[in-house]
Amino acid sequence: MNFIKDRLGVTLIFIGVLGGYVLLTDVFHVLNPFLFHSITKVPPLFVEYFGQLMDGLWSSLSLLVWAYMLALILGIGLGAFIGSKKLVRKNLTPYINAFSAIPVTLLTPYAINLFPSFRVASIFIIFLGCFWIILGSTITAVMTIDKRYLENAATLEIPNIQRLFRIVLPAASPAILTGCTIALKLAFMLLAVAEMFGVTSGMGYFIQYYSDFGRFDLVAVGFIFMAIVLLIILYAFDLIKGRILHWTINN
Repeated sequence: MNFIKDRLGVTLIFIGVLGGYVLLTDVFHVLNPFLFHSITKVPPLFVEYFGQLMDGLWSSLSLLVWAYMLALILGIGLGAFIGSKKLVRKNLTPYINAFSAIPVTLLTPYAINLFPSFRVASIFIIFLGCFWIILGSTITAVMTIDKRYLENAATLEIPNIQRLFRIVLPAASPAILTGCTIALKLAFMLLAVAEMFGVTSGMGYFIQYYSDFGRFDLVAVGFIFMAIVLLIILYAFDLIKGRILHWTINN
């Protein structure tokens, strides 16, 4: 009963958006039919191109998993170190702010020429975009921890490693995980850019390929499929986050 109550608003909004789209396309014909196809065309195309969509999913996940996990490990590791060391933070922050301000997509030509394969270059583009967000959120989260926690740890003579995993990271985890969620959404945006070169399969490639041929019905199928995948991944991520942050007010 609680699940239905919690999801009622989401369901009503979905029905409203779907109904509005049907009115604008099939009933009043307000939207351009070349760009915005009838919703009735989508299910048959899903069935027809399901194999190609799934091949694209596995191809995209092979890029996303490596890039995101690397960004997660390095971003949280370096962020925790920099955030907890005032002198290091003061010296590195200007450089972090400067380099993170450069749009990752502008580095695509350099990545293609510097790395040995298009696949590695694609992983690097996604990794870098996620890394700056996770690094920045971790530094901010660690440096804003209530210093009384650290003072109590020093009084109890807790070793540095135990202090990191038992005090610093748990206290900073709400803000860190918020940054990780934002980075995950950005990874899907960068996926479309990363799959524009040197690949023949992928969710972003599927959309770009059929867009070039003017098949906007299949472009819509690609958008919907990518949105469904992202929702499933974010839902799984929220479950993990809820377990980690079980002590917070929203859990």
